[in-house]
Amino acid sequence: MLIDWLTMRLPAEHIGREQWERLKQLGDRIARYSAETGEVIYESQAWDSIRSDSHQISIRLGSDAFWIQGSPARICGDGCAVFGSSVSSDLNLHGCADVMKRFVSFQLNEIFPDTKKWIVSRVDVTNNIRMNSLTDVRQALTTLRNCEGGRYRVSQQAGDTVYWSQKSRLRKGKAYAKGPHLIYQSKQKNYTGRTYTTNEIELANKLLRLELTLGRQFFNERLEKPWFELNETELKKYWNDYFERMIGDTEMNKEDSIKDKLINIAKSEGQAKAAYGCWLMIRSQGWETAKQSYSKTTWYRHLKLLRQVGLGDADLSVGKVVEFRRKIIEFQSCDSWEELKQASA
Repeated sequence: MLIDWLTMRLPAEHIGREQWERLKQLGDRIARYSAETGEVIYESQAWDSIRSDSHQISIRLGSDAFWIQGSPARICGDGCAVFGSSVSSDLNLHGCADVMKRFVSFQLNEIFPDTKKWIVSRVDVTNNIRMNSLTDVRQALTTLRNCEGGRYRVSQQAGDTVYWSQKSRLRKGKAYAKGPHLIYQSKQKNYTGRTYTTNEIELANKLLRLELTLGRQFFNERLEKPWFELNETELKKYWNDYFERMIGDTEMNKEDSIKDKLINIAKSEGQAKAAYGCWLMIRSQGWETAKQSYSKTTWYRHLKLLRQVGLGDADLSVGKVVEFRRKIIEFQSCDSWEELKQASA
């Protein structure tokens, strides 16, 4: 796993007047004028890229803060954004913020205050799932496109990419084929990232990338401690809670065991049969029709039991135990090129 993106800002109160004026001269400015008076209503700086060899981070001076955003993986080690390295692959959020701040400080010849004075508003936690081929990756994406219901809403599909709740400021998800994504990036006119070999591209074709974005609302409203106290275990848990509920129990691979499992965990046989009847209705009539057939309390009681026996939201969305689960049993997360090479040998 790795931290693949970080957005952070330093409030104006921590920036001296002279430094503010210097930062103001770094990039193009965007201004809004009053049509009646010609006065400037507000003025802000456009995002500008700081490049150094294969490394790249974007900066912007807003009306009340200095912003930095980009991939910390791109400025660690050799700039590999597939598996990352150092603080990025260690899921060390404070370390990633510090690396990005020091990179910008060096490139601009500016001194910035302690990293803990900065405010984090977005973090992407990413994991690579190793599969046998690009075909398997695309089959998995086809299944995941149908994963709706509960907290998942497929908001956009583009090529080898699936998005969930794309406009959410709390949490949003993304799944895509990493190999084609590397090819797409490398063909961009302004690409300055690491150059991947043909062999690495072929290996990356076997990677399904699952990415969780924790957004501004998460850090403002849901996080009950300072962002710099978030540790590796907690970030992994956020990722697992989002995607494991989607996929479900990887040992759940036979539909004929669902009824027996429900009987074993439900408080009564009647409750088990009712939950199983809900599952059969989802299978025959679909998620939305089934949902309308129950009161809110009963619906969520049935879903809770169905999830407890191992069904994921991907299963519940389509009314069957999905093929993706049977495949993922054979595969696992992959954290390095060497691991990927050995598995592909």
